[in-house]
Amino acid sequence: MVVGKENCKLPIGMRVDSGAVVGSDRLANTVGAFSEYGGNLIVVDFGTATNFDVVIKDSYIGGILAPGVNLSLSTLSDKASLIPKIKLEKVKSIIGKNTISAIRAGFYHGYSGLIDNIIKMIIKQTGKSFNIILTGGYSYLFKNSIKKKTIVKKNLTINGILKAAVFLS
Repeated sequence: MVVGKENCKLPIGMRVDSGAVVGSDRLANTVGAFSEYGGNLIVVDFGTATNFDVVIKDSYIGGILAPGVNLSLSTLSDKASLIPKIKLEKVKSIIGKNTISAIRAGFYHGYSGLIDNIIKMIIKQTGKSFNIILTGGYSYLFKNSIKKKTIVKKNLTINGILKAAVFLS
């Protein structure tokens, strides 16, 4: 079974362009979140990309893809000879006092702003209120930096795959 393929029925409708391809991971996330919380969802997945997927009522209406935190961090250290590989951590100060704290400040506060702004724009464009579900590697790190109330679901993708499998029978 491949989530999103013809042989896999989903509990949500698809309101995207004809022929559009939505990643199986993104659909699994939305199915998992929808099964637990119902409609009006923004699912933010911190994976290779930072994905934002939007469900209104019982339909997937589309999403936003931004560069993933780890991908961006790795690319920066790979392409800039003086930038070391680091582990991203939450930082309070926006101004770093050394290279590592400057990188952490830029990534932590930069991604916090990106996430908040995209969520704010989705709400403004749709005129809806949403449950905001976070999943993936950095969900725990950004949970408290987001201005809206969020729910972290560590196993959202696998739960969505299991829910989608139920619709096969």
